[in-house]
Amino acid sequence: MTAMTHAPHHPRRRRPTGHRLARLTAAALLLLTGAACTGTDDGDEDHLHGTVFIGGKNDQPGFNLSKGPTDRGFEVDLAAYLGRQIGFTPKFYDVVSSQREQELVSESSALVIATYSITPERDRKVDFVGPYFVTKQAFLVREDYQGIKREKDVAGKVVCTVENSTSAIAPLPGDTTPHLESTYSTCVRKLQQGDVDAVFTDEALLYGFVEQQKNSKVPLRVVPDVSFGNINRYGIGLPQGRTSDCRKLRKALRGYLAEEWAGDVKAQLPALVAAYPGDWENQFRPDPEDVDTYSSCGD
Repeated sequence: MTAMTHAPHHPRRRRPTGHRLARLTAAALLLLTGAACTGTDDGDEDHLHGTVFIGGKNDQPGFNLSKGPTDRGFEVDLAAYLGRQIGFTPKFYDVVSSQREQELVSESSALVIATYSITPERDRKVDFVGPYFVTKQAFLVREDYQGIKREKDVAGKVVCTVENSTSAIAPLPGDTTPHLESTYSTCVRKLQQGDVDAVFTDEALLYGFVEQQKNSKVPLRVVPDVSFGNINRYGIGLPQGRTSDCRKLRKALRGYLAEEWAGDVKAQLPALVAAYPGDWENQFRPDPEDVDTYSSCGD
C-alpha cells in the first residue's frame, strides 16, 4: 500500500454540550431498502428549539464559508430555512470530517450539516434526514494542468483528499498516492502550491472552490467525466432515536427542496450551475422519494 500523509489536528471552537439522554442500541440498517432506525424513549422529546448547535465545515465555499462572525453558503441557507419552519435559531460550529459521528454520539452538536454523505456504516452510529444534495465524486486540478483526462490517467498521481471521508475509501488505481488532510481547504492550498496533482472529493464541493479561486493567481477547474467511488447523498445528521426531531426535519426538508433549493444553488454555487447548463437540477437535486427512503424517522 502507498503511504498516506496526515495533517496535524486543527483546534476547533468549543460548544456547550446538551444533557445526556438514555438511549437503546439501534439496529444496523440497509439504506437501499429504506429500513428505519429503532426508536428510544426520548423519541417524542423536542430538541429543536431556541439556539440549536450545528456541526458544520466552515471552510467550504459554496456550502459553508465563515467570514468573521458570518457564515454563508448553501448549507447555511438550508439551516436557516429549517429553523424558520421548525422554530429554532441555528448556530454553526466548526467540525472536521473525522469528528462528525462523535459530535452526534456525544451530543456536542444537536445536528451536523457538513456535506455529510449518508452511508450504511455511518447510519449504524447516527440518524439521517435527507438527502438534500446528490453528487458524484470528481477531481480538481490547476486550470492549466492536462495530466488527467481519463480515469486511467489518475494512476501514478498524488491525490489529496480528507481523512474519514467517502473519497478517502474510494477505489482509486493501485499506484495512486493518496495524501490525506483534515480539511479540503488544506488540500486546495497544496494543489495551488504544486505539492499534489489533484484534489479528489464530491463534484459539487469542488465547484465551490472553482468559484472561490477563479480570480486567484492559480485558478482551478474540475476534470470532466472522470470519477471513482459511489454517488454521495448529503444528509442532516442527528443523534439516534430522536424520532420527533427526525420527522420535523424531514417535513421541513421536503418543503425546502420544493421551495428554495434551486434558488439557493443558483446563488451559492454559480460555477456548478454554469458547468451543467440546463441540466444541473437533474444532476444534483435529490428525488423527493429519496427523502423517505434514506431518512431514519421510523416510518
